[in-house]
Amino acid sequence: MKNILLAIIFVIALSSVEATAQIFIPRPPVVNIPVVNPAAMQIRNQVFRNMINGAQKGGAKSARKYPSAAGAGDFTMFKPRQENYLPKLLAQAGKGNADEQRQTEQFFNSQIELYEYIATDHGYPANDVAFALVCFIGHNYEFYYDLWDMENYKNPWAKRARNNAKQSMKVTPELDRAMYDQFKELLSAKTEFKKMTDKQKQELTETLAIMHGIAYTAYNKSIEDEDEELHQQARDLAKNNIEEVLGIPINKIKFTLSGLEIQ
Repeated sequence: MKNILLAIIFVIALSSVEATAQIFIPRPPVVNIPVVNPAAMQIRNQVFRNMINGAQKGGAKSARKYPSAAGAGDFTMFKPRQENYLPKLLAQAGKGNADEQRQTEQFFNSQIELYEYIATDHGYPANDVAFALVCFIGHNYEFYYDLWDMENYKNPWAKRARNNAKQSMKVTPELDRAMYDQFKELLSAKTEFKKMTDKQKQELTETLAIMHGIAYTAYNKSIEDEDEELHQQARDLAKNNIEEVLGIPINKIKFTLSGLEIQ
């Protein structure tokens, strides 16, 4: 990740959403979240920088099949504990009263539950950093470019995308699979990533899930309410999510059957 202070990202995201949407979205303080310590961030910086370097070389050379449960040779999966790590820490870092902290914790847990539902619905393991990245990158990309399918909602922005032929930019299930296989290969080859504990991998997955969930919530709410201002804020947030985590402009990303490539 590129010089990312998670609390700052959350404040930027939530302050823009709260101004318009009539939904509960908490506002964590601008502090360095205790669970994301400098040593862990250094490891993650190195891992993702190397991963992007691999993507620039053309992505994974071949698709691989991986087991659905963590095994000795599967380094992107982790053994999750029953309780999430980040929601309680984020809630406790705030200055609200006990009820506000409870609502904050519930909100962040709901974002992780959303991610877990998406993983199950798409046939991927939720306890896998590789899929957390696929979900995070693919969905934020589709939010920004108005490619998100909303079957039961009025979605004038998605119609606009269809009209200008941007639908060819959609991240299809085949592209998801290619990206997943690529991330499995690239991350599993990195010594720094292999050294990460189950706890660190779960924290990283929860971080991606929460950042994804905030953008998802704002984007969907903007469409439900036909709120163009909130919609633009959600798109800006999605763009910021990708560029902060990957450290590259969103318009440099290309999805191919070899995985994620950097143009």
